[in-house]
Amino acid sequence: MLGAIFSSIGSVISGAVSGIGSALSSFSTGVGGVLGTLMESLKPLAKTVGNFANTFLQALGILKPNESVEELGERALQAAGQGITLGKFDDFDEYMAKLRDFELDPEVSEKRNPTEKLVAGLGICTVGVEDKCNTERGSLNGLWLLHLANPAYFTPERMQSLVETGRFSGDIFAYLEGRLSGGEARDFEKNLEADLPEDRLMELYENLDSAKSSWAETLKNAEAAKGNPAQ
Repeated sequence: MLGAIFSSIGSVISGAVSGIGSALSSFSTGVGGVLGTLMESLKPLAKTVGNFANTFLQALGILKPNESVEELGERALQAAGQGITLGKFDDFDEYMAKLRDFELDPEVSEKRNPTEKLVAGLGICTVGVEDKCNTERGSLNGLWLLHLANPAYFTPERMQSLVETGRFSGDIFAYLEGRLSGGEARDFEKNLEADLPEDRLMELYENLDSAKSSWAETLKNAEAAKGNPAQ
């Protein structure tokens, strides 16, 4: 499905985000490019993802209460243009401190595609969440997609609990697209089951099924919206 909806703007955004640092490489060439394509094709999705990200990341302490993922992305993109990249810092918090002190050029920011800012911010914050939760690099790239696919169930509060307790094991993106083997998909689901009472398991599986169906529908809608700015 990836190839079917990946657009030229997605490729441009992917390239820009990858310049922030090698730690974002798997995000930028996979989920980042897809998100860029989707949010350019279906404009309301950007607000959905942005609102979720800001609430979720502030609750985790990755962003401060007065910060937004979009502004962070703009800071990272402008800083990268001056050679300030994530790979030059031994500690993620040091990099974040540098971005917070970085003086933005408002004219550059004004000309930037808002989707590019958002995707860049999501990429950086993915690294931050992985560092905070001591998870493998790239393992949480797809967490933004899970909320997008089923926002009513995978709320900021539920997602915070899931990442903080290490419930995600496996490729979230591949799970939504049905690209995991049967055993891998079952392992992914079993981790989400942990500590859930018996009467809540059905709810979990119904919402996982709903997320997969909704994700497939979103991809179809994005494909149909290509070349139609009214979408």
